[in-house]
Amino acid sequence: MRIENGPRERLLNEGAQVLSTEELIAILLRTGTKDKDVISVAKELFEKHDRSLYKMSKATIEDLRRFKGLGDVKAVTLLASLEIAKRLVREEIKQTSTTFNSPEQVFQYCIDMQSFPQEVVRVLFLDSKLKLIGSSDISKGTLTTSIANPRDVFREALIRNAHGIIIVHNHPSGDPTPSEDDVEITKRLIEAGKILNVKVLDHVVIGRTFCSIVQKFKNLL
Repeated sequence: MRIENGPRERLLNEGAQVLSTEELIAILLRTGTKDKDVISVAKELFEKHDRSLYKMSKATIEDLRRFKGLGDVKAVTLLASLEIAKRLVREEIKQTSTTFNSPEQVFQYCIDMQSFPQEVVRVLFLDSKLKLIGSSDISKGTLTTSIANPRDVFREALIRNAHGIIIVHNHPSGDPTPSEDDVEITKRLIEAGKILNVKVLDHVVIGRTFCSIVQKFKNLL
């Protein structure tokens, strides 16, 4: 079946990079409705999510089902494609970055946390050269709170003989601004790390962007 306005043909002839986001979405949808062509449906879907793939990636199957023109197959295809994109970013970071020496790298590695519906605390375990030797999601909270117990944070770090750790957690609201609790938890973990000889290198909050608590509040920690 030929896609209206030819995004599939353009991809074949010119490459995927020249297509607009709406055209790429149209290729995934394949067909429109009896009233609208697939390009129109794709544009409306993208507009509904404020022209943001990040916001679209946070949609559930139920959210997409409510959009006229999307059934289970199209909704599943979209969500699967967005999940592949997140995993590609993480794999690229693993392949191209051997060390974690900036919050930007942490953000890219943990980009999947943007779409989590509740707060999750993740710990990255690093060796003395700041190379990643493992990671673990240690706790899940409600929509507004999470628990970062020092015992849970450092247990696996000691087992792995990690030189240092980076704490990462997400804000489902998308706003990465740390709360007072986030700063206090960071202080507590830094002190515990000193006792256990495991350095807490950073605590990064993931939202639409990111915030490094250690950099932002270094005078308080």
